[in-house]
Amino acid sequence: MKRLESITVSEQPFTLVLQWQTGVRQNADLSGLIALSRHFSIFANDPEAFAKVRVINWGHGIEWENGLDFSAENLARIADEQAEEDGRVLIEGFQKRFKLTNEQVGQALGYRVSQIKNFKSGHTAVAPAVRIAIHTMEHEPAVLYARMKNALKSDRLKTSA
Repeated sequence: MKRLESITVSEQPFTLVLQWQTGVRQNADLSGLIALSRHFSIFANDPEAFAKVRVINWGHGIEWENGLDFSAENLARIADEQAEEDGRVLIEGFQKRFKLTNEQVGQALGYRVSQIKNFKSGHTAVAPAVRIAIHTMEHEPAVLYARMKNALKSDRLKTSA
């Protein structure tokens, strides 16, 4: 689990600059959290209160003066989801990590093999929903395993290990 070294408020509205103990620096735009959470919506009308944030629990979370807190794990997930990344690299890394065939990647994501090949070649941009699905399966492999139901019954979906 990532641990925060420090946190600062960015010039961008409702964005935090996260300094992780690993030396990695990321931004996390929390405007979605503020817009959709009844608890965090109080910051929408009080950006000054949003700026009064500090690291707590030895880097495992953050807290505002008003008592609201948020885990470092969720901050990392938001920052990772918002980070720019090459969709081809994402799919190839996912495929390599789990030793999946193109057919298995297609089954996991709900696409035909031809579409997976188009993603991997760069002919088709990887949609945000596909990125979210891959990130979710990487963080929670049980989701991938659930998507692979009946994989052993299919002749074309043999495991590679």
